[in-house]
Amino acid sequence: MVANVMVRYRTVNRREFIGTTGVAGVGFLGGCLNADTAGGDNELVMVSSGEETGTYASSQGIAGTVNQNTEDVFIDARPSGGTDDNVGMMNRGEADIGYFQHNSAQLIMEGKEPYDAIDFTPLQLFHHSDLAWLFVTSNSGWESVTDIESNSKVSPTPSGSGSAPVLEQALNYAVDDYERVSYGFGAQSSAMQEGELDVATIAISNFDFESSWIQEMKQTVDTRILGWPNDAVQEIGDDSLVPAEEFDLSEDLAEGYAYVPDPTVAINIPYNYCTHDGVPYDPVYEMLNVMWENREAMADTHVYEEYLLEDEWWVTRMYDGVPFHPAAADFYEEQGLWRDEFERGEVNE
Repeated sequence: MVANVMVRYRTVNRREFIGTTGVAGVGFLGGCLNADTAGGDNELVMVSSGEETGTYASSQGIAGTVNQNTEDVFIDARPSGGTDDNVGMMNRGEADIGYFQHNSAQLIMEGKEPYDAIDFTPLQLFHHSDLAWLFVTSNSGWESVTDIESNSKVSPTPSGSGSAPVLEQALNYAVDDYERVSYGFGAQSSAMQEGELDVATIAISNFDFESSWIQEMKQTVDTRILGWPNDAVQEIGDDSLVPAEEFDLSEDLAEGYAYVPDPTVAINIPYNYCTHDGVPYDPVYEMLNVMWENREAMADTHVYEEYLLEDEWWVTRMYDGVPFHPAAADFYEEQGLWRDEFERGEVNE
C-alpha cells in the first residue's frame, strides 16, 4: 500500500540517470520464482496500486467477477506501492499478476538496469488503461513546469511507482533541478495545503475521467495544471521513453481547476496487466475466459471495466518486445484479436 507519508530524497538534477529514484527501495531481489503460483494451486495473487486508487478498486471488480463465476481459479486482488512494487513482489514470488507500465516491462526484457537482476520473463495479459499524467500545483501564479525551482518540493508519483522514472525524465527536459519528495496520491492535497508540497501529479484516466482523490484535491486547494514550454515538448517527442500528447480537457473535467493551460500536455503512459513465466496455462486461460464472458456484469463494478466491453481494448497499446502468456495468445486467437506483430511466450511448468 502506498503510505500517506512523505519521504525525502536528494535533489534531482537535469538529465540524471532515470533509474536512481523511484525504484531504489523496491527490493527486486530476495527469493526467486518457481512454477508455483504465489497463492497456491489455481489461486492467482493480483497486485495493482494503492488502496485509494481507482486501479485497485478496479482490480477488486475483476477479482469479484472471476471468483463469482468459476471455481477453477481464484483471484486475490491486493493493493501495492505501484508498478515497480508489483515487479518486486512478482520477483519474490509474492504475486502472480501485476499492473505494469511500458518502461519497466521493456527494460526487464532487455536486462537493463535497474531491472537486470529480475528472475522472470513478463508475459502480457490485457490492456487496462492509459493514464494521462499532469503536474499540478496550488502555488498562486504558477502556470508552467518551468516555474519549478531548485528548492521546490515535487512528487512525480510515490516512491515505488514505475511511472516515476518516466515522469522524472519528462521533467528533466524543462527543469534544472528540484527537491524530490514522495507522497501517496491521496495525501498530496493536504501536503500542498500545509505548504509541504509544491508540485503533485494527477492522472486523467483514458483521457476521460478522474479518480475521487483528484476531485477531493480540487475541493481542498486551488489546483493549477502546469503547462510545458514548446522546446521541451519537442525534445520529449524524440524520446521513446516519454509518450507525451496534447489533448483538450473537456468542460466537465476542467471544472474545478484554478488554471488550465492551452494546450494541455500530458505524459500518456499505457498500463497493462502482466504475469510471469512461472504461472501455468490453465488458471490464466480460465481467468481471461470468465472475464470475457461476464464483461457486461464486470462493467458495473468500475468504470475502468466499461472499456473492456470493446473487443479491441483488450489488446490496445501492448508493449513491443514483450511476449504474451501462451494462454492469452490462444485466447486472443480464438477471439480474432491476435496480430502478426504479437509474440507468443512460454511458461516453465
